[in-house]
Amino acid sequence: MKKRFILLFVLSLVLLTSCSSDDNTVLVPSADIIGTVELYDDDQNIIDNTGMTVSLEGTSPLITATTDLNGNYSLKNIPFGTYTLVYEKEGFGTYKRFDVEHTDVGEFTLIPEQLKLGQISNSIITENTVVVNGNFIILTVTRPETEDLLVKRLRIFYHNSEDVSNEIYTEFSPIVGTTSNPANLTFSIAFFTNLGFEPGDTLWFKVYGDNFYSNSYIDPDLGVTVFPNVNPITADAVSIVIP
Repeated sequence: MKKRFILLFVLSLVLLTSCSSDDNTVLVPSADIIGTVELYDDDQNIIDNTGMTVSLEGTSPLITATTDLNGNYSLKNIPFGTYTLVYEKEGFGTYKRFDVEHTDVGEFTLIPEQLKLGQISNSIITENTVVVNGNFIILTVTRPETEDLLVKRLRIFYHNSEDVSNEIYTEFSPIVGTTSNPANLTFSIAFFTNLGFEPGDTLWFKVYGDNFYSNSYIDPDLGVTVFPNVNPITADAVSIVIP
């Protein structure tokens, strides 16, 4: 009788453990992150979308995926969390997307908007000059003669010292499109005083070729905007004293 009781107790315990295990649903700890990119050349033409590497910054070993012909990518079985996605392809610079929330809300996390990323600009700046004309400052930008009549895009960086660059700047312009070569870009002096520059300040300019589909992004860690696809081949910075 005692042995029978012990046997029944053990069977009951096994059954209880089994039922308890069945009742506790095991949550899937990971899911895919998927998205799409479109890649463009310097003339706004869609080009080969394949071969862009998309990775999760800081993962070890590094988790990556590669875009297919349609620009689709899928990062497989990613543990839930917050990530920085890094997009890289030779000739495109590096684009980063910060604070991607990957949560357990479905079979995958979809990056909603289709990224449009441009190649590093092929526009070269060969010379800059700057003069004051009344209440205006005129910046003249010269490119190679082979770029005549082609629509080219520029980006201008302003700073209070000669080390101005796409990494060291006080302010920067939006993309400027031009077919003129040389191109005369006119600014009011008031424009620069509204940016915080004052009369008597030496204002420095540096101009780079950039792409219509700029890969610029704000880096929250650095607190600056990054410009991955400006053309590093450019003329020296030029300066003017603000009247």
